[in-house]
Amino acid sequence: MKKTFISLAIFSAFAATGAQAATIGATGTISFEGSITADTCKVSSSGASSSGANMLVTMGPHSAETLGTEATPETSDGSLSTIAKNLDLNVECAADSKVTLELKPAARVGKGIAVTGGAQNVQIMLVGDNGPLDFSAGTATLNAVNVGNNVFSVPLKAYYTLQAGKKAADVKAGAANATVAYTLSYE
Repeated sequence: MKKTFISLAIFSAFAATGAQAATIGATGTISFEGSITADTCKVSSSGASSSGANMLVTMGPHSAETLGTEATPETSDGSLSTIAKNLDLNVECAADSKVTLELKPAARVGKGIAVTGGAQNVQIMLVGDNGPLDFSAGTATLNAVNVGNNVFSVPLKAYYTLQAGKKAADVKAGAANATVAYTLSYE
């Protein structure tokens, strides 16, 4: 009888311990989102903030008197300093490639990129190593320069400029925003 009592006491202790171990806390799920692409290159710029493949270039405020022209974005008529925004693009590829970059403005004016938001008679001009890009045909294409280790560079500067034939007195102040789509091609 003493053995039965000890056995029942041990069994009761195990049963009590087992009941506490069965307590379940919070439950839920973990979700993962993303995608796999066939892209072997990615683009970044030290002159822009990035969100995935999209970039934002903050041009800042500019006086109409400091704006260059479509032909010479770097020089203002009043000999005041124009302000460039460095937009140098860096392209990293998985393998050595030939990389070209096509740029297409959402809207264009003359050879430049049309702005929206209230400012009038101004545009944005992009300048590469060979001078101002000409968007009058709708797009501009640049060859990226291989700087080694599967990294390519597309040196660019962005300028607010006067539209062709306009003077600083023709400028209406306001927001001056623009969008350019880019497409990388590589072989």
